[in-house]
Amino acid sequence: MMKKPILLLLTMLTAVLAACMNPPPRSGDYMTGNQQMIPEESERIQALLDAGKNLSHIVIVPAADNMLSNGVVIGALKMGSGSGPADSLLGFLREEKEQTVAVVGKSDALTAATIEAAIRQLGDKPTATTILFAGDSDYVKQLQELTGKANVPFEGVVFPAPNEVAPATNETD
Repeated sequence: MMKKPILLLLTMLTAVLAACMNPPPRSGDYMTGNQQMIPEESERIQALLDAGKNLSHIVIVPAADNMLSNGVVIGALKMGSGSGPADSLLGFLREEKEQTVAVVGKSDALTAATIEAAIRQLGDKPTATTILFAGDSDYVKQLQELTGKANVPFEGVVFPAPNEVAPATNETD
């Protein structure tokens, strides 16, 4: 009797994990090591470069194409689970040299949760590594507060950039 709920739970967990897997590389994608970079991530990196940020390293946070799978991963990160991107960022944060690490992904929520997980694992240890993030203004503010409390250097860029309003013209006939 107890086997059916457990089997159902394992089946659902397997389906969610399968949905979180990265698709194979597509022609024209930019690659960093063994990670796939899609155009959205390239645009975020370009936004950081356009804002005058110097990038020493890039950590890509892969996201699924659905909110359910991303939500499961975010929940796991908030519960203390690690991830490859969070572990990579933590490794950079533990280094003593000054450097900048751009953390990018197409899901701001998942990228922010990844940064939060790495900072939580860092604890009270000082770092000379600056985290760079390009995303929604709400996440930039949230990460500024988090990194400020943890004494972790952070620079955020709003992405996409707010639309510039064309100046009003006073034309007289």
